[in-house]
Amino acid sequence: MPSIGERIIAWYEKQGRELPWRETRDPYRIWIAEVILQQTRIEQGIKYFYRFMERFPSVQDLAAAPQDQVLKAWEGLGYYSRARNLHAAAKQLVGPYQGLFPQHYSELLNLKGVGPYTARAIGSFAFDNATGVIDGNVLRVMSRVLGDASPINEQKTRKAFQQIVDEWVADVPSRIFNFGMMDIGSTICTPTKPACLICPLQVVCEAYEKGLTTTLPYKSKKLKRKTRFFHFYMLEDEAGNFVVRKRPAQGLWGGLWEIPNEETDLQHWQDQQAVYGGSYQLGLKHVFTHFDMMLQVYRLPLAKAPEHFEGELIPQEEIDTYAFSKAVLKIFDRIF
Repeated sequence: MPSIGERIIAWYEKQGRELPWRETRDPYRIWIAEVILQQTRIEQGIKYFYRFMERFPSVQDLAAAPQDQVLKAWEGLGYYSRARNLHAAAKQLVGPYQGLFPQHYSELLNLKGVGPYTARAIGSFAFDNATGVIDGNVLRVMSRVLGDASPINEQKTRKAFQQIVDEWVADVPSRIFNFGMMDIGSTICTPTKPACLICPLQVVCEAYEKGLTTTLPYKSKKLKRKTRFFHFYMLEDEAGNFVVRKRPAQGLWGGLWEIPNEETDLQHWQDQQAVYGGSYQLGLKHVFTHFDMMLQVYRLPLAKAPEHFEGELIPQEEIDTYAFSKAVLKIFDRIF
């Protein structure tokens, strides 16, 4: 009877998806793709992958670029710490590593921003390291195949599953196995209405045998999300130029540009009472991983702006030369 690993390999060779980062063993291209695909759908990620690789075709190009250019190339993807970490790790690679990617898991973890998942992905996809690569799709497949109701959003479950998937991949090419597991989770063993009848793992799937495909995987309940309220200000001079400022390198939207803003309370936000006045323009909701940002935008003459709202005065035509967060780009789309 074929092993799980052998079943995955046989299925992938006939049904696997063709994706641009699967056509190479270049660890640089694989690394960039894996980081882009964190928190990004594949359809959107392909566009950004090609754009990023055109702008920074090698790790040397990425390391030599100013951070503002890297953030601009990342604009729209969100989670900008990913771009800052890529830039920092590229400098590591052209420095101590002399432009060569380390091939082993423990060494890859030394790169800025490279965690266990990315280290395993680079190790498997570029260097054929015998390790399983677990993303959200793979967690779902494993939970169902094993018939395991352990919460997949808890670290102890991921650790236990990692040991199991490493056993599954031990006797087959890890690169193809991991591509196959991801594709099965993405195209067959989907969150709702899994296509069990065409799944290569149906005969070994505990959830299918016991009728548990609609109840697995299980996630433990998360804490209630927070909501924070902000007032944003379009500070304009008589010529229509407006103020932008650069955020600190660390923290929310680190290193990106923005228009002046301050956090406020629910009451002022509901009453549309901006501390510094101005005419109300619009309200938006922007979703982060751990909280929801409710923002309101006010237009205010530059002459009436508080001194601590200092920044650079730019015309509308220069927006494309700065790297802004997606939330600020939403504001510009509505106002201009």
